[in-house]
Amino acid sequence: EGVLIGLGLAVAKTAWEASHLRTELVDKGAGLVQVRLSGNATFLRLPKILDSLEALPQDRPVELDLSGLHHLDHACRTALEHWAERHSATGTEPVRVTAAGKPATART
Repeated sequence: EGVLIGLGLAVAKTAWEASHLRTELVDKGAGLVQVRLSGNATFLRLPKILDSLEALPQDRPVELDLSGLHHLDHACRTALEHWAERHSATGTEPVRVTAAGKPATART
């Protein structure tokens, strides 16, 4: 029984860690809005990510920092690229996507 309980808890802990994502927003009231994602960006957290990004002001430039991500799956990457294209199409500066302090290869 103890082994099964331990195995079940290990699976639950792994599932929690694999789906954990933190979104940090730095908005000083004017100018650049910085958004930092850390953790694991998977399709399970995609609605949370998109809700946070859609709530950003449309008339201000955005820097999207992905350097804190451990994992970025294909669905999230595609959704972030499409969001960046839509946000940039509103007439503001293009969304800057950075990873580890350097510009990312994602299209903006």
